[in-house]
Amino acid sequence: MKILVIGNGFLGATIIQKLESEGHNVLVFSKTFRESQKCQQIIGDIFDTSDFTKALSWGPQVIIHTAWVTAHNLYTRDSSNYKYAKFTAELAQHVVINELSHLIVLGSCAEYGLQSVPSVAGKTQLNAGTLYAEQKITAFQSAKESFLNSNSRLTWARIFQPYGPNQDNKRLVPYLIKSIKDGTQVQLSDTSTVLDWITTRDIASAILWLVDHDTPVEVDIGTGIGYTNFELLQFLEATLGISSQWKRITPQFLLEKSVSVVGKTSPLFVLGWEPSDNLGSGLDWVLSS
Repeated sequence: MKILVIGNGFLGATIIQKLESEGHNVLVFSKTFRESQKCQQIIGDIFDTSDFTKALSWGPQVIIHTAWVTAHNLYTRDSSNYKYAKFTAELAQHVVINELSHLIVLGSCAEYGLQSVPSVAGKTQLNAGTLYAEQKITAFQSAKESFLNSNSRLTWARIFQPYGPNQDNKRLVPYLIKSIKDGTQVQLSDTSTVLDWITTRDIASAILWLVDHDTPVEVDIGTGIGYTNFELLQFLEATLGISSQWKRITPQFLLEKSVSVVGKTSPLFVLGWEPSDNLGSGLDWVLSS
């Protein structure tokens, strides 16, 4: 199958690798070139129409859109969220007008905002708490409207807490690993929120599953099992065999407790997809890479 992947960042690269391994004909459109990728790559800017037209002229059957602002500590409020939302809406219109088979967009669990129970795609109310989440929701609603009465298929896949090899070292899992190994004090701002951690290889597996199976428009990609940041720290300490010093840098009583976990009745689980990794095997993979 001819599949265009937009973006080859932390998630995109693993998805591309999985698609290549399964024999799909993959074209990557991204700002950067990766030597490790054997497929054809077009370097360009999605906000430059002339650049992106080159990728669309290839005639993909499926488009997987992974690109969005992800700069640590900036992405939640970065004004470029507006540009990405606009691009996503226009991409959806292009897919429908040109009758392409399938558009898969990587959404985010941030779209659910603060929840007290696990989230179920298509049932849990969306509740933006940041500009990032707001514009993800805006893009989703616009894309969904474009696909009404269309023979093309839209899948909006909300990714929960991703981790894997080569992640930005400012993100929580690499930060904890480095701090434990270096013997520096770990600082946690939140020890009560329950989060659903999923490996990038399981995310790639889920995306491939979406390509091959019919699903509802909205799906969640997570494990269905949640851990607090402190429990994650304890897991890493046990795996590494090293105890760490840590402190809470925000008073616990100021934090609003929430749950960011995929519900057991979420569509992918009901339809038969399951992650291969648990937290232990996932962290072992990261540590051995």
